[in-house]
Amino acid sequence: MEDLVISGMSGRLPQSDSVEEFARKLYDGIDLVTEDDERWPGGLHGLPRRLGKLKNLCNFDAAFFSVPPQQANRMDAQIRKLLEVTHETLVDAGINPEELRGSRTGVFVGASFSDSEELWNQDLEKIVGYTQTGCCRAMFSNRISYSFDFRGPSMTINTGCSSTMVALAQAVRAIRSGECDAAVIAGANLYLRPHGSICFDRLGLLSPSGKCAAFDESASGFVKSEAVVSILIQKRSSARRVYATVRGVSVNTDGYKTQGITYPSGEMQRQLIKSAYKDAQLKSEDVAFVEAHGSGTKAGDFEEVTSITEVICKNRSSPLLIGSLKSNMGHAEVAAGLCSIIKVLLAMERNVIPANLHYVAPNPEITSLHDGRIKMPYTPKIFQNTRIADIDFLQTQLTNKYQLLVAKDISDGRIVQPGCNSL
Repeated sequence: MEDLVISGMSGRLPQSDSVEEFARKLYDGIDLVTEDDERWPGGLHGLPRRLGKLKNLCNFDAAFFSVPPQQANRMDAQIRKLLEVTHETLVDAGINPEELRGSRTGVFVGASFSDSEELWNQDLEKIVGYTQTGCCRAMFSNRISYSFDFRGPSMTINTGCSSTMVALAQAVRAIRSGECDAAVIAGANLYLRPHGSICFDRLGLLSPSGKCAAFDESASGFVKSEAVVSILIQKRSSARRVYATVRGVSVNTDGYKTQGITYPSGEMQRQLIKSAYKDAQLKSEDVAFVEAHGSGTKAGDFEEVTSITEVICKNRSSPLLIGSLKSNMGHAEVAAGLCSIIKVLLAMERNVIPANLHYVAPNPEITSLHDGRIKMPYTPKIFQNTRIADIDFLQTQLTNKYQLLVAKDISDGRIVQPGCNSL
């Protein structure tokens, strides 16, 4: 079976209008979670004052994407940004988007809610039909397929914080089974109203300090963050740019647990890791770095690192490096998985793993952080002859779990086709 590769990426991330800007700030060690009153009054209903926010949600070139003004004015900002990052992802892959019109390209989007729809539908007398086609979750993926004239499967997936990773798993399987020839995988997460944040805060999941101190003894929950990101998956023979090879994927769920639906199952996490490595035909000792879920919750951090230690560190002769992007930018929830993939692609491209923030003293309950089997890079860390990385996104708050293994590929040159249209 032909290799599948990640050939393009783009995104809007906290305080970053592009992946390039995000990379600069990530490697400079800038905390991308900020404190201000841009979304709602600081401290509203006791909410943490910090949030990872996108810089600009207002601008949209509706004419460029052939969106009528009436529709653009009733289109969720998440869909508008998804159209932009999809276009940029194709260009990043060296493709003129016109080349793919009519192609069997699939679209798999991770998305969960629409604050805009809830707001615009509050007053029954003011509801207009364009709200349905501009905010319905099915349109998060279908609008992309329509605008770019893609003919492959098109679906929006909501499995909570694992949404974009499960979307990627579906995309990989669709290409492997012949349902499509390539796939855009994207995710969107914006906070325009405080309601969802208040729910999470009252569940005790948000960090009072507004910092995600993953795997640290001070960890007290996570901080919410916005992101709209996308990548392109192609067969190797079709790709003009190669960031990484997708080696293996696996998905499972916990099922019933006596501790409750939100408590993570370490046993199911261990089974997931083994399944992913089997699909990738890799030994656990081949992996040099794991990008973890790392939500900064006591139960989640402990179960995740314990599972990683028991499976991946079993036959290792050197420490395993792990990281969590949430320490740098907060938890983008449904889009978090793709954000982590972008971090790993950047690390592979530069041969340097970005430092984790807010890591001072390891969680005393996680023994492998104390005995040297696992290390957290709190300063930028050089990849040493590394060709394999592991996106070990073990879901801790809901039930879906996902694992992806990607291999660094340095055999292909950086080619961008001249004449591509760009925003």
